[in-house]
Amino acid sequence: MKSSQINLTTFGSTFKIPFNFLRSTCRILDIEIIKSGNDHIVALHNQSLDKDNDAVLLYAFTESRLTGKIETTKKRQFNEDEINHCKQEAEEKRHLYKYPINETTETRLVVKPKDAINVSSSSDLNFRKEDFISILSEVIGRSVANQSRSVLNAQEELHNAMEKKWLLTNEQLGALLGMSKHTIGSKSDGWVRLGFKYAKVKEGSITLWRVSQY
Repeated sequence: MKSSQINLTTFGSTFKIPFNFLRSTCRILDIEIIKSGNDHIVALHNQSLDKDNDAVLLYAFTESRLTGKIETTKKRQFNEDEINHCKQEAEEKRHLYKYPINETTETRLVVKPKDAINVSSSSDLNFRKEDFISILSEVIGRSVANQSRSVLNAQEELHNAMEKKWLLTNEQLGALLGMSKHTIGSKSDGWVRLGFKYAKVKEGSITLWRVSQY
C-alpha cells in the first residue's frame, strides 16, 4: 500500500506560501520532492520527524513570518502547541491539496536541449556557473528582504492599531501575527509578541484585543 502524498504547489497556494520558500525548507529538512508533470509531490507523513509534512511546512512559514528565520524548524525543536495548531489547520484543508495516488507511473524521456552546456567546454561551463551564482545570490537576497519586510509590516500595523485604539478580533490579530484565530483565542490576558502586549476585552460573547507597547 502506498503512503499518502500532497501536492506541494497546491498546498502553497492554499496557504499563500511562496513555492521557493517551500522548496528551500524541504531541502533543509531533507524532504524529498518528486516532480510529476507540472506537479511537485511530497509524502504526507515524515517518518524521521514523526509528523505530517504539511503541518511542518506550515509551522516553518509561521515561524518565518514572526521572526524572519526558521531556527526552531531547522533544529527540529517544534513548539508543541503551535505544531498542533498547524496540524489542525492542515487537516481542515488537506482535501484541497492531497495528491491522488495512481497505480501507474508516468515514464518521461528527457531529451537534451539544443542549447545544453557541453561539459567538455570548461570556459563555457565556468561562465555559466558564475551567472548561476550571481542569480542565486540575488534571489536569496530578495527572499530575505521580503521576509524582513513582512515582519516590519506586522509591527507597523500593530503600532497603527495601538495609536488609533482599535480593538482587534482573534482573526485580525492572528492575520498580523501569522497565527490561527484558534491560537489567538486560547491566549491569556496580557500576553506579548513582537514587542507588543495584548489585553483581552470582552464585548458580550466576543473577545477582542487591545494592543499596547511594553
